[in-house]
Amino acid sequence: MNNRLKMLPQKKWPKLCLTTALCLPASTLAWGQDTSTDEPAAKLEVGDEANTTAPEPAEIIRGDLMVVVGAAGEETYEPVFREWSGTWMQLAKAAKLNAVRIGDASSKSELNDLQLLEKALEGFETDSPRPLWISLIGHGTFARNVAKFNLRGPDVSADQMNDWLAGFKRPVVIVNNASSSGPFINALSGPNRIIVTATKSGNEQNFARFGQYFAEALASMDSDLDHDDAVSIREAFVRASKDVELFYEAEDRIATEHALIDDNGDGLGSQANDLRNQVLTPEQLAKLDGKQAARMTIAPVANSLNWTDDQLQRRDEFENQLDALRMQRLSDPAAFPDNQWADHLEKILVPLAELYHEVESNSPP
Repeated sequence: MNNRLKMLPQKKWPKLCLTTALCLPASTLAWGQDTSTDEPAAKLEVGDEANTTAPEPAEIIRGDLMVVVGAAGEETYEPVFREWSGTWMQLAKAAKLNAVRIGDASSKSELNDLQLLEKALEGFETDSPRPLWISLIGHGTFARNVAKFNLRGPDVSADQMNDWLAGFKRPVVIVNNASSSGPFINALSGPNRIIVTATKSGNEQNFARFGQYFAEALASMDSDLDHDDAVSIREAFVRASKDVELFYEAEDRIATEHALIDDNGDGLGSQANDLRNQVLTPEQLAKLDGKQAARMTIAPVANSLNWTDDQLQRRDEFENQLDALRMQRLSDPAAFPDNQWADHLEKILVPLAELYHEVESNSPP
């Protein structure tokens, strides 16, 4: 095998499997950048009309986050939803995301929350390698095959949100923490999208606790299962699902919520147990969600690298090539003899490592 890979500095390279392709590079990119301000760029307070303020020219926005707090219904839920949304906003602050929060009883806006939500989405860039994060915190309903997220005033349906996102080519991460949220996967699933729902169907209509555990998992390095110093969406999803399971066991109650994740565009979704299953056929692995979610993280890490949009796109292309190569070998092992496997990997891993070297050279120590 060529020695070019060995000659490159090895401090911050992604995880590279040279003998099998069963592990993929785990991107430790944090969508944040240290700046002199303590506030997220263009942050809007709760209920503000979502006119995203342009950042200073020298500032690089690492992504956008919209937190939507729905109708509490009962007073007991107001502090709960406030706490969950607060965790998301703290993540945005740490990651220096462009953050928008919608939903507050004290809002003086003349627009209702449904109008604010639509206006906020209209203000976001539609074509960028930087992700748009949307977190829905509240209650949901499902009636006549229509799933909705309950806002103060008119509710928003899954189909309506999909229409608003139709023109988005950038990565979009939607986390619906509400009850009856499962059908949002059917409506919103598509290329370059990661959808997480607190329930597996619209019929799981009881109050869902997944939102608490998912926000906590994203914010905690204890969720870093692969020890790459970053918490991916997949890792947070797996941990939060387990925490939900443990809650119902401790309460000796039948679980009324089963979270799903979808990132392969098939609209079906996978549960955490599916992702943890180590005995799967190549056909099952091909249909399994979680590959894209394993590469995406919101929380910054101490040794974050400064990526340009072009470098991000190149990195994603290399990682997609590795993923495709792995699936090809699983499907037809005879096509990749062991004595040739390293050569196939080298064609992807060497330029990927060189890319990381390029990024590291332009990043602070």
